[in-house]
Amino acid sequence: MLRSIQKICLSFTVLTVCLYVSPGRAQEVEASDELEQQSVDTGNRLLYIDLPVALEEGVGPAMPEPIYREQPNAEDDPEHGLREQYIREYNSAVEEIEYTGGAWDRALVEELFALGLLQQQQGDHDAAVKTFDRAIHVNRINDGLYTLQQIPHVESMLDSYLALEDWQNADDYNNYLFFIQRKAFGANDPRIIPVLDRLANWNLQAFDLGYGDFPGLRLSTAQILFRAAARMVGAHFGRSDERYVPLKTNIAKSAYMVSRYRNYATELQRPEFRITEDSLLRSLNQGGRGPVGFRSGENALLDIVDYYNEESSSRLDLAAAISNLGDWYVLFNQRRQAQESYNLAWQILAELDNCDELIQQFFGQVVPI
Repeated sequence: MLRSIQKICLSFTVLTVCLYVSPGRAQEVEASDELEQQSVDTGNRLLYIDLPVALEEGVGPAMPEPIYREQPNAEDDPEHGLREQYIREYNSAVEEIEYTGGAWDRALVEELFALGLLQQQQGDHDAAVKTFDRAIHVNRINDGLYTLQQIPHVESMLDSYLALEDWQNADDYNNYLFFIQRKAFGANDPRIIPVLDRLANWNLQAFDLGYGDFPGLRLSTAQILFRAAARMVGAHFGRSDERYVPLKTNIAKSAYMVSRYRNYATELQRPEFRITEDSLLRSLNQGGRGPVGFRSGENALLDIVDYYNEESSSRLDLAAAISNLGDWYVLFNQRRQAQESYNLAWQILAELDNCDELIQQFFGQVVPI
């Protein structure tokens, strides 16, 4: 058996893992102290390591697709003309309802929502935003300012704001969705789990876009929201719920981003940063900030370990989990812990029937971070 295995990979999008957990975990440390322990100073930016692009003489390289794709031309859709007809019909229906019932008739909501969806499909997002906005106002007039009936309309309007790359309104309405649902359900109700996840992912996206005055606050907010969502999933549905592992994985992903953002510790000292963070923690009934960077990601991966070690019988998943933890240690230059993890993963794979093939899959190639 090899005593030293070099394997540099980390795939946070596919962590079907179950992991052996050691009894001792390091104590949580303050963010500024922990960030000083990071092994790589990458400057004020996030680094991405992509798949290598093969170059062959006479053949153009197959470059990866961009993150933000250009919207397809709606007029190329064979259903475009039919949807235009439906839009005219819905506009007529709206006018008729307004004539008979007034500008705030409850019946307008359904017609406006359907009209807005058609406008979205046509690629007319400016018109869709106006239509959804009106549906929201009619809902508020009839059912109250914080009615939950407006949620589907706000979510659809958000899709159009994102398509328009209107980051300000996308930010405002993502936070508004969280506000009205937390107000309606409270901080510990499992019905707010989806909006916690959505808002956390939006903050990661906003960080990637460079949107906002404090990029580090985006990462801190995402960490807090992912932790709250994972805690509620575990408390209300158990760790076997399909959302538990992805949420823990996203904690590790955002922790890695924190560790590579050079100005995080500096921003953390700003009063605005602390005030916003404290307000969010109070709204979620969370007492402390918790660890960030290396320690936060390590704890999240170890939580995934606990789940699979105690509630899953798959030895293959166990090996995958240990391997992923080893990857985490490699990223932070923790060579001894990485070797221990890889050796343990190797031993588990060696006990399986198709061990040679599995060992080759796990350790026989270099994959992108």
